[in-house]
Amino acid sequence: MTDVDVTLSTGHVYGAEVGDVVRFYGIPYAEDPVGDLRFAAPVRREPWQGVRDAARPAATAQRLRFDPDPAIPEPIVAGGDILHVDVWAPAEGGGHPVMVWIHGGGWESGSSHQPWFDGSTFARRGIVVVSVGYRLGVEGFTPFPDAPDNRGLLDWIAALEWVRDEIAVFGGDPGRVTVAGQSAGGGAVLCLLGSPPADGLFHGAIAASPAVLRAPATHPPKGMTAEGLAAGGRGEVDEFHRRLRRENQFTLPFRPVVGGETVPIPPLEAVAGGPGTGVPLLIGSTATEFEAVSDKLPGPALVPGAAFMALSQQLPRQGLRALARQSNGRSLRRSVGAVIDAAAIHSTVARAAETRVAAGDPTWVYDFCWTGGNGPRHCADLPFFWAVPDGENVERYLGAPAPTDLVEAMHGSWAGFVTDGDPGHPAYESPDRLVMAWDDPPAQVADGLSAVRAVWWPEAR
Repeated sequence: MTDVDVTLSTGHVYGAEVGDVVRFYGIPYAEDPVGDLRFAAPVRREPWQGVRDAARPAATAQRLRFDPDPAIPEPIVAGGDILHVDVWAPAEGGGHPVMVWIHGGGWESGSSHQPWFDGSTFARRGIVVVSVGYRLGVEGFTPFPDAPDNRGLLDWIAALEWVRDEIAVFGGDPGRVTVAGQSAGGGAVLCLLGSPPADGLFHGAIAASPAVLRAPATHPPKGMTAEGLAAGGRGEVDEFHRRLRRENQFTLPFRPVVGGETVPIPPLEAVAGGPGTGVPLLIGSTATEFEAVSDKLPGPALVPGAAFMALSQQLPRQGLRALARQSNGRSLRRSVGAVIDAAAIHSTVARAAETRVAAGDPTWVYDFCWTGGNGPRHCADLPFFWAVPDGENVERYLGAPAPTDLVEAMHGSWAGFVTDGDPGHPAYESPDRLVMAWDDPPAQVADGLSAVRAVWWPEAR
């Protein structure tokens, strides 16, 4: 491993060259969000003096740990320089396609340098990977009367602007940018497709297990302001974060706010016919995202829990009959698990796909249904798409070794989509509505979203 340095418009940075890949951590795209900037829109970074060390991970926006055993390890690094990007790039050449990654974590956890998101595998295929650090929780997404909404989303846009202006230095082509994300990050991708300020900043999109919550965002108590909260410092912000979690135990208190310039209309309405019209979208999910949640619910909470999820995610009344038919013969827990899966993720995939089919926008759909080990649960597809089967905690989470052929096929699908817009399987189009089923072996399934459509999008034919 040797040092390598580059010159940006804001100054010099040095990273590391590891074989045929160069890697940079913590390159700032905006000023540190501290003091008066804590709840402000991101401010473009001013030039710095000297050479900045980008060989080690920078600070993380995640300060609090709520899951004692997360699927994807969550490194927490102290500091204020959280608005940064990590970059992996081929050591040689130029004009490479670019994948900009927005991590998940319920809009309150995760970071740009979680170990499963090592961009080296993509860089070896000739792709520049940019992983984005952004504000989370209260600082990123809680609406206040005296601060701009969607500050975390504004961070994503600022990072994409940085990519447009600086990525050529790393051999990337600013005209070949794909924005990608999973879970909350997948929801971020759908928000960006409908966000006017993001128009033209990317040319392809990947939404993996996208989380789009239809219920309104949690607002602070009347009279609370961003200025007042910021005056209390880091400790008061963290305590308010904990309070919001205690008071919203059955839903996520943080999410993008609909309305205003950044997200003018609901994302599932804006994925077609808006700024993202014509942008190719690859979207999909795992087959049993959160089904295991039903195993943890006490018996008396099963039906109310499923009803709460379905209603909060706007289950159409005309879909109830199809839901009853599909539940026939299942145990109550499995039926509730299927409702939770569909409400949380599968309904979003189906609605986004059908909206885009109706508009004629290019769309591809996949379903990760590998049943090895612990099954196709939330996040289980990521080690395959990122080709990190030996990554930290991967085999423990999967419950079995990832089949090499399936890893190569799934990683190749994303790499192909980022490189030339071709994931290696047919588009999702009427009437066949082909879905790529990622199993061992993979298969193409006609009308692969039919069960979800029947409940959540019954008017689609």
